[in-house]
Amino acid sequence: MKGRHAFTLIELLVVIAIIAVLAAILLPVLSSAMRRAGQATCLHNLKQLGLGMKMYADDNGSAFPGIASRSVYGFHYEDWVYWRTNTDEYPPFTQSPILTSIPGLQKPSLRCPLDRDDDTRSIIGGTGPYLFSYSFNGYGLDHDGKDLGMSSVIDTSGGITNKYLFKEGAVRNPANKIMLAEEPATRGADNPQGTNGPFINDGRWDPSGGDTLTIRHRGRADVTFADGHVAPVTPEFGADTNNSAAGL
Repeated sequence: MKGRHAFTLIELLVVIAIIAVLAAILLPVLSSAMRRAGQATCLHNLKQLGLGMKMYADDNGSAFPGIASRSVYGFHYEDWVYWRTNTDEYPPFTQSPILTSIPGLQKPSLRCPLDRDDDTRSIIGGTGPYLFSYSFNGYGLDHDGKDLGMSSVIDTSGGITNKYLFKEGAVRNPANKIMLAEEPATRGADNPQGTNGPFINDGRWDPSGGDTLTIRHRGRADVTFADGHVAPVTPEFGADTNNSAAGL
């Protein structure tokens, strides 16, 4: 019986080298494909949330929901998302106005698949971290009591509740005004300002207060515009009040 032919050391090294070359070629391609798939899901999430905003407004006299602020305006039942984790004191996430507008939306709908790092957010005390990727355009009230939008504001300062309802008709150039923003979750690779940059800590995106957009998607963030379309944009685009101040 003839003996089996064994690979020589040289042949094995050649095979290993070929495998290494193929891996070096394929891994970046696979990584890029996974990131593109993650961004596609992210855009789909924002499209669905934009539809939820529209349905909420249609059911509430064209008024947008509340701001979901951490501290300036605090919690209100009109907030677009119930993000606080202490359900003994606050309503659970599942009762959020936008989620109940579209049955089937769940927590993954508010989180980009490429947003995987909670280390920076975990340092937040009090009401806890905001564990989602998206926030709602919320300038709040300026010194003249004007809401540049886009969220409605419920102000309880001074012991009196005042509601400033921001309606769809007040949005100027809706095709160019950001409604839902994707903020950085870390002071790291997804943050245009690096280790000194702000990160998402509540459901309110306020570029006038220093909030920025992420650079998670090849230097861009996914956003929903007031007319419902979604697109990736740069942080510089979001910082321009022509693209964010809905009432201007």
